[in-house]
Amino acid sequence: MTNAREQAAKAQGLHPTDFSCIGYLSRAEAPVSPKQIIAHLNLTSGSGTAVLDRLEAAGYTRRLPNPDDRRSLLIELNRDKAAEPLQRYREIDQSYRKVTREFTEQDLSAVARFLEAMGTFTKQLP
Repeated sequence: MTNAREQAAKAQGLHPTDFSCIGYLSRAEAPVSPKQIIAHLNLTSGSGTAVLDRLEAAGYTRRLPNPDDRRSLLIELNRDKAAEPLQRYREIDQSYRKVTREFTEQDLSAVARFLEAMGTFTKQLP
């Protein structure tokens, strides 16, 4: 079963992880390091580099020198180029928030416990 973000990513011609990265960068108040992005998206360094390369090649991001460390880079979102996927990302985010507001904290806690238990079970499968 695909979720709304995966469907939106595909409709935009993006990999779902790229779509998530655009969403993350849109919430950042300043350019962020590749390490921060990779950690947030729970990726390996190789997968993270592939995401950043794809986004840069498509014009969604650019790499900037880090003013605090000349040996490192920061990643900045091109908000103009990313306007369409960002709009869709925000619409989905608002819809998710609207749905979760309809549940009590107790309901959401039960859902979270269920998802964690299913995730643990799934990881144990051969």
